[in-house]
Amino acid sequence: MAEFDHDSGGMPSNGSVETTTAATVFIKIKSIPRVAYARDLRLKEGDIILANDGKLLGQDINEFGELCDQAKDSEQALLLTICRGDVVFDLLVAERLGVELDICDIESSSAAASLFSKHHVGPKDHYCNYEALRDIHRHVVLYDTKYSSVATIAPPIWLMQHRAWEPLVAVSAAYATAFAVHWAVFIITSLLIAVYFHRIQFRLIRNYSLFTEHYFWHVCAARNTAEAQIICRHLDPKCIFDYSHVGPPATSTVEPEPTQQSS
Repeated sequence: MAEFDHDSGGMPSNGSVETTTAATVFIKIKSIPRVAYARDLRLKEGDIILANDGKLLGQDINEFGELCDQAKDSEQALLLTICRGDVVFDLLVAERLGVELDICDIESSSAAASLFSKHHVGPKDHYCNYEALRDIHRHVVLYDTKYSSVATIAPPIWLMQHRAWEPLVAVSAAYATAFAVHWAVFIITSLLIAVYFHRIQFRLIRNYSLFTEHYFWHVCAARNTAEAQIICRHLDPKCIFDYSHVGPPATSTVEPEPTQQSS
C-alpha cells in the first residue's frame, strides 16, 4: 500500500489523527446496477468507503447519500478514500454512486481501518481523477481528466504529449489541406479544431486508447502521474507504463495476462 503525501501542505488521514478501533464500521458497495455512476468510476462490489477528505465516514448510509447530493448541488466533488483488498486509494466523486450500499462486517472494517491509518491525504484541490486503460499485455495508458489549455491552443502539441499519432496525422492533414485552399479557410479550420478539442479533451484520448485495444480499467484521484502509477502498480503488480515513474514490474512471480473483459 502506498503512502503518497510528499507535500509539506499534506495532512495525514484521520486514521493517523484519530484512534481507529476494531469497533469502527464502514459502508461498502453491495451491488452495482448495469448503468450507474460507480461503473463510470470503475468501482467494484466489495469496495469499502472509508473517508471523505481524510475524515472517517463510518456506517451512516443516509449521511453518505446526503454528502453526495451536496457535492452535486455545490459542484464540489468529494475526495473519497476507498479500500479494495489491501489497496487504499482516493477518488473524486461528484454525485451519488447509484449503487446498493451495505454495512461492512467488523473484521473487514478493522482491516480497512488499519490500512487507512497508514494512508495520507493531501489538500483536495491538489487532486484530479486519473483514468487508466490497460491492454491484454498489461500495458497501461494513464491520463488525467482535468482541463488542459494546451489542447485548445495547440492541439498537435497536446496530441504529441499523449502519443496519439493517428489523430495527430488527421489534424495535421486538416491544417495542411485548409491552408492549401485559402488562408481564411485555414483560420476557420483552426478555430473549429480548437473548439472541438476544448469540448472533448480527455474523451478523445480515451477513445483513441480504445482504438489501440486498451480497455477501461481503473479510476483514481492523485496529485500527479507518479502517484497514479503507484496506485495502478499496487492493483496490478505486473502493469507497465510508458515513461514509468515506478520502474519495471517485478519478475519473481508469473501471473496470467488479463483478458479484454478484465476491469
